[in-house]
Amino acid sequence: MTAAGKEIRTPPSKGFSLLEVLLVVGIIMVLVSSVAMLQFRTAEELLGADAAAAEVVGQMRYARRVSIDQRRTVQLLFVGNNQIQVVRQDDATNTTVMADVTLPTGYTFAIPTGAGETPEGFGNAAAVDLGGGTGGSFLSDGTFVDANNAILNGTIFTMATQTGTSRAVTLTGATGRAKRYSWANGQWNLQ
Repeated sequence: MTAAGKEIRTPPSKGFSLLEVLLVVGIIMVLVSSVAMLQFRTAEELLGADAAAAEVVGQMRYARRVSIDQRRTVQLLFVGNNQIQVVRQDDATNTTVMADVTLPTGYTFAIPTGAGETPEGFGNAAAVDLGGGTGGSFLSDGTFVDANNAILNGTIFTMATQTGTSRAVTLTGATGRAKRYSWANGQWNLQ
């Protein structure tokens, strides 16, 4: 009221109240954190798949290195659906288990549905396809062979049991070299 007894009205505010601004910011934060969690889960799955393939490659390289360094035959065996063994042949009757490892939790040897051959074309008849078998041996010159000492090429597929995120590792027997591939957009891509 004024001194003359008339009421003074203030015009309505043209901005937002503090409460309205805080509410909008809170909603935006919830949405952004939801998207971030989904991205984090995807990244976690990809890292796990990479870790499983890295374990396979690491054991291959270890077996090859032991065979060359110690000038002995070293077997690389894929046991069950998630275990890798490296076994050194000490003499005609004695062996030593050099490594016995398991893939990371939630990952197995498996082929994704509809997956074709890797670019090398070493096979995809089974999750572990080493010339029809599940293992072979590195000779002292670093080559990878079957039980008859024939050069052996092959592919090992790993997959997340929950999501199907997949990787493939190929082994070229003549050189003992491994390559890693990821399955994306319907094809194998070299990592």
